[in-house]
Amino acid sequence: MSIYRSACPYDCPEGCSLLVETDGNTVTSITGDPANPYTGGWVCAKLHRLPQALASPHRILTPLRRTGPKGSGQFAPVSWEEAIGEIAARWKALMAQYGPETILPYSYAGTMGAVHRNCGEGFFHALGASELKRTLCSSGKSAGWETVMGNSCDLSPWDVAHSDLILLWSTNIPATRAHLAPILRQARANGANIILIDVYENPSAHLAHRCVLLQPGSDGALALSMLQVLDQEGLTDEAWLARHADGWEELKATLGCWTPEKTQSITGLTPETVRELARAYGRAKAPCIVLGSGFSRTGNGGEATRAIAALPAAVGAWAKRGGGTYGVCSSPALIDKSPVKRPDLARLGVQVVNINQLGPALAGQGVKTPIHSLYVYHANPAAVTSDQNAILRGLAREDLFTVVHERYLTDTAKYADLILPAPYMVETTDLYTPYGYRQIQYVRPVVKAPGQVKSNWEVFTLLAAALGLEDPYGSRTPEELCRAMVEASPALSPAEKQRVLAGEPVVLESPFPLPMETDDGKVHLSDPIPTWFAPHGGPEPFRLVCAPAVHTLNSSFNELPALQALRGEMTVRLNGDDAARLGLAHGDRAVCSNDLGEMTCIVALDKAVAPRTVVAEGVYPGKNTVNCLTHPRLSDRGEATTLNDNTVWVRPAP
Repeated sequence: MSIYRSACPYDCPEGCSLLVETDGNTVTSITGDPANPYTGGWVCAKLHRLPQALASPHRILTPLRRTGPKGSGQFAPVSWEEAIGEIAARWKALMAQYGPETILPYSYAGTMGAVHRNCGEGFFHALGASELKRTLCSSGKSAGWETVMGNSCDLSPWDVAHSDLILLWSTNIPATRAHLAPILRQARANGANIILIDVYENPSAHLAHRCVLLQPGSDGALALSMLQVLDQEGLTDEAWLARHADGWEELKATLGCWTPEKTQSITGLTPETVRELARAYGRAKAPCIVLGSGFSRTGNGGEATRAIAALPAAVGAWAKRGGGTYGVCSSPALIDKSPVKRPDLARLGVQVVNINQLGPALAGQGVKTPIHSLYVYHANPAAVTSDQNAILRGLAREDLFTVVHERYLTDTAKYADLILPAPYMVETTDLYTPYGYRQIQYVRPVVKAPGQVKSNWEVFTLLAAALGLEDPYGSRTPEELCRAMVEASPALSPAEKQRVLAGEPVVLESPFPLPMETDDGKVHLSDPIPTWFAPHGGPEPFRLVCAPAVHTLNSSFNELPALQALRGEMTVRLNGDDAARLGLAHGDRAVCSNDLGEMTCIVALDKAVAPRTVVAEGVYPGKNTVNCLTHPRLSDRGEATTLNDNTVWVRPAP
């Protein structure tokens, strides 16, 4: 047996460093690499079980051509030569008739590697295809943050240990930031007061002293109300604001509109609860907000972020070690990915399709050039993207030529005309820079890819040649691209570059105090003044919130039956009083519905949930799952998803 270093490629801020054991042919185990001081020697159950997926008999190992109706999952093997030839021929014919914008790439974060996540952008820029605007996750939060904080990064996870008040705001630590849990326990042992703020008692509750449940879409109103109390009770740091902030006086002049009494009907919180929360925050020596992303996936998510970002400025938290926020921008750009993305090849005026509006785009809505071919790689839009039924209708179009590069038969792959076999991270070379802290790691293949599996880079290189395009990667291999990005990094010292290229996980310290990366070096609090407005809604009485599951990651790991068994059936959580009025008990079956579709699920009443709220945890395979209920509307800032801004009816299942 041999052990090699690797890194987790999945869409998680933790970016775990791994030790992979192999017998030379197969991976026998995956454990944590203690050389990474943050993730240490612990990895989640998902990664522990990954060897089962690598060796699964259901894994796709050869190109496949559809032989049955779309969605039937009926395919027959073909050679790579046939597959590439067919794609090139179909695309040439479509481009001759409609132009290259009739081809739409679709990818997101199935792998976070610098090369294999991004190399498709270089290829499709060169092709002149439609551009995909990838704002599926937290772009609303990022856009709101940037108006207040510019390009500033916030705390690193280990800084949170120095905090004496920690607000876990819309964040599920066990599901999304598991390695922060020991740091939170350390802070709590040191006397820190930890408060969970969310729409339900998520699994972080066991780390907190108390849980504050608010109405979905009201986070910005709560933040503004807390600012009003801080100002009214003299708990702001006027000296810090005068030196480091711009627009505080203008913001302060509007806060009378946001008293706890005036926001009670919005947040569902009593005025005393808001005042207690604000006083605790204002009196803390080093308050920290661990900020998740769920709250920002609403029509007012960008404005909510701006209001929350004003809180640490109001009390001068950034001047105190452990004070500020964690979870917004903890990992600055350590490398320049343009050699892979090739933005210089992008064509001016090319058609842009927002990732959240794939369903409407496939139906011809909002596009000047109809989409006649879809190329999906490291993504599963049939499961993870809003308006599931519209996407499935689009994928079922006989005139849509769909190619899916995938490892197993996902919901999207079932609708493909051609499926191309894809690798796991232990079978590729790549460079990883997780977004939860300042870390970088270069990994090489641990085992050879099985069967006829090929990486994104290999496939796009083959397609470029078949289409007569100049190689968008400058004839450089993934190894050469990784080395070039590392060697060009201004953030790494020569010694750190050597360590990275040797395969070590390199973790960088964050400076204190953190620099304010705005044009004038100040926090901007009134450009424009943060506000709150009502989120989207409909005639349905319950607000739907899509929450992460602990045992899977969106639709990733759905190929592992053991993890599906741990997760259980599709479940929604309700407030106990609401359930009683509907005649529903714990374990009953219920139907959630709105104008887009309906979903049958199991009712869970084992955790506290805000009134008139429905919480669905996890993304499940199959039709009529949670995204059949989520609209393709965009957020106020960042053109982000609003999957947590939908309303539903709930009734007992027949």
